[in-house]
Amino acid sequence: MLIFAVVKVKLNAECMGTSEIRTTLLRGLLCTRLKSPFSLWFAMFFSFFLLSCANDKWEVEPSSVEFDTPFSTLNFIEDIQELPGIDSIALNVLQQKYGAFWVDYSEDILKIGASNKVSTIKELRRFVSHPDTKETLDAIDTTSGDKAYLHSVEKTLEEGFKRFHAFMPKETIPTIIWMPGGFNYAIYPRKEYVAVGVEWFLGPEHHIIGLLPPDRFPQYQQLRMHPDLMAGDTFRGWLLVYFSASGYTGERCIDDILYWGKILWLMKKCLPELHDHLLMDWTPDKLQWAEANESAIWLELQPSKVLFETNRTIYKRWLSDGPFTKAGAIPQESPDRLGIWMGWRIVEDYMNRNPETTIEELFNEQDHIPFLKSYRPKH
Repeated sequence: MLIFAVVKVKLNAECMGTSEIRTTLLRGLLCTRLKSPFSLWFAMFFSFFLLSCANDKWEVEPSSVEFDTPFSTLNFIEDIQELPGIDSIALNVLQQKYGAFWVDYSEDILKIGASNKVSTIKELRRFVSHPDTKETLDAIDTTSGDKAYLHSVEKTLEEGFKRFHAFMPKETIPTIIWMPGGFNYAIYPRKEYVAVGVEWFLGPEHHIIGLLPPDRFPQYQQLRMHPDLMAGDTFRGWLLVYFSASGYTGERCIDDILYWGKILWLMKKCLPELHDHLLMDWTPDKLQWAEANESAIWLELQPSKVLFETNRTIYKRWLSDGPFTKAGAIPQESPDRLGIWMGWRIVEDYMNRNPETTIEELFNEQDHIPFLKSYRPKH
């Protein structure tokens, strides 16, 4: 009887939802008398099998996904070093090729002038020819901007966006633009593009990073200027812009925690090959600390006066960059932004217990109660 029920489930799986499959097997188990240890083992095996199937829809093979518009990258670093000699022609080239990005780059990222003025090209040339910029560009060519390395990052991002496209096929995928941002922006995301300040990822040991003023670039920030973080930071920046208005109110600590948790959960589904510590911009030992102390962290975070705090100046301690999380009794050996990591853990448990939930439903769900009911600390 049990074998029959399992076979029936297998034959009809394509026509049934996950919950229907689980119900069919459960009925088979309830109607079967398990007369031997083998039968018990067999039933347990298939129970675990069906539970694991709940996550199958998030496992996407990128090679099986095709974009409506091809995934593309633009190397602004190379283009501004090879501009035509006549300023008016150079301006036209940048306007035609880069459109909205050229506007943002000239008027906001570098703030060198209006995007439609020929005089702005003169300022751009001054920036490119400045000794500090030339040294940085030379360093980029052999580190984070090396063509082989950029190609590997592009491949990771393309596969991530393919998975995202599989989850949300109606959405447009952004163009990735490699830029020299003068250390003003590491990631400059828009819905239609993401510009990456490649100099931010030279590596914390690079002498140029060591020359940055510590009042603007404290040590904990310099330690994160690692090329391994480029792909994850780029993808996260775009997701934050894309979902900026979805199911997010930002009025309480729990709102910010869950919003960030949804972003990190989706990042992991789109970039499964990146280790969790890279998605958090942590070192492996910082992730290990968080995992080993999850229950203790939750005890500090869960009181209503903390979780439902409305004063952002107070609760941002759980979310802000820093050398560690400066909240409650959290010790200095902790990583920073533990509230974001806890949000990821809460959303992960919620999605494991509600596998039929779509991404749209996840981000549109504003009630915190279902998430907190699903959460169980691992350690």
